Amino acid sequence: MDLLHNIEYIDIIECMEKPFDKQLGKMSRNQLLVLRYMLGRADTIVTTMDIAKKTGVVEKQLGGVLSALSRKQVENMCLVEIMGRDATNGLRYKLNSKAITVLLADKQVRSLLLSYK
Repeated sequence: MDLLHNIEYIDIIECMEKPFDKQLGKMSRNQLLVLRYMLGRADTIVTTMDIAKKTGVVEKQLGGVLSALSRKQVENMCLVEIMGRDATNGLRYKLNSKAITVLLADKQVRSLLLSYK
């Protein structure tokens, strides 16, 4: 029964991710890069400077990318939350891990990023 329960659980999770799948397909490469970085640090607050250094996305472009990600809604929850301003490093952001299943999202984002290469 445990195996059957696990299969049903995975099916339920994948059904919950369907609205997010559609949004992922519409994201730009830079949005996917930032999202992948944040998925690796799901419960960590990061600054724009940290994100720029680790993803290679230019800081001038990062504002628009993060703004778009913070406006994305999954099941009426923001995908990325704004966590205030850092005095020297710009705005701070955190991935809303309640809105998505981090492991599934990471797998999907990785496969989409590979399609850009």
